[in-house]
Amino acid sequence: MITQALQEQLSEAQAKVTALHEELAQTNRGLVALTMELEQRVDQRTFELRNTQLELTKTNSDLMQLTLELEDRVNSRTRELETANETLRRSRLAALNLMEDAITARASVELVNAALQVEMKQRKNAEEAIRQLNVELEMRVNERTEQLRTANQELEAFSYSVSHDLRAPLRHVSGYVELLAKQVQSGLSEKGIHYLDSIADSAHQMGKLIDDLLQFSRTGRADLRRSQLEMNGIVREVVDSVSKDNPDRTIEWVVGVLPSVLGDDATLRLAWINLLSNAVKFTRTRAKASIEIGAKAGTKEVIYFVKDNGVGFDMKYAQKLFGVFQRLHSTEDFEGTGVGLANVRRIVTRHGGRTWAEAELNNGATFYFSIPHN
Repeated sequence: MITQALQEQLSEAQAKVTALHEELAQTNRGLVALTMELEQRVDQRTFELRNTQLELTKTNSDLMQLTLELEDRVNSRTRELETANETLRRSRLAALNLMEDAITARASVELVNAALQVEMKQRKNAEEAIRQLNVELEMRVNERTEQLRTANQELEAFSYSVSHDLRAPLRHVSGYVELLAKQVQSGLSEKGIHYLDSIADSAHQMGKLIDDLLQFSRTGRADLRRSQLEMNGIVREVVDSVSKDNPDRTIEWVVGVLPSVLGDDATLRLAWINLLSNAVKFTRTRAKASIEIGAKAGTKEVIYFVKDNGVGFDMKYAQKLFGVFQRLHSTEDFEGTGVGLANVRRIVTRHGGRTWAEAELNNGATFYFSIPHN
């Protein structure tokens, strides 16, 4: 009985121990759950504290940056105020100096006014003297102009007379040479025939020279009949004429727009003939000649030009081009009398214009002339 009671007590104790174990296990599980919850709360709080610390750090950085900016602005403003104060000080000093200068200037103005009055009187006397000199100079210029006009008229008359008087004996020379060649040519030696040919060529050249001199004289004496000239039409006619005179030549003509001008048709046509004939002559050595004719209209004048790809010339001799009997090439290379360009200058000068040329040896030349609008 005792053993059974002990067993029952033991079983009851074991049951209590088992219940106690289960209660301990449940308590442990609660502690574990509580521990995990506490760890989560600690982690959450730690995360929040870390974020708060970062925000505080950023805030401190922003506060430091703002502090630095405020210091810079304060320093900058301080410097500006110092500069303004210095400027104000200098302005005041300058104002004082100006006041002193104004006082000094007032005294100077009075002295200058007195000097100006003396100078005005002297200038008035000088102007009167200059006016008198101008009157005397104008009288001298008129006298000199009249003398030059008379001398030019006498020179032109002399040239015309000499040229005209030379034509008759020259015709006789040419005629007798021709008769002599026909009558005695069979009895002459080769050297004698050469002499006769030389005389005939010289007589022909002399005749051409006399004709050019007569033309040059007429150009200076002829009255200018001015009218509105259509230059493109005149140049086309001259180009056709010059081309027909040189049927064996290959010539490329380039004619631009040529403005109309007020001028004398006959003399300006002669100027174009001389210029274009020159261009054709001095491009003879080129397989294909290129001659360009153009113009540029300005406010006061129209400038025409003739450009070729011929033999050109050395610019150091350019001043000789438009003189009578002035030649830059030998008659063996290029025929001519040296009067053509002189005629061009005389014609253009009588129209109130200018003539000039530009060139490069063996690389073509460009001749210019201008005609005023009025």
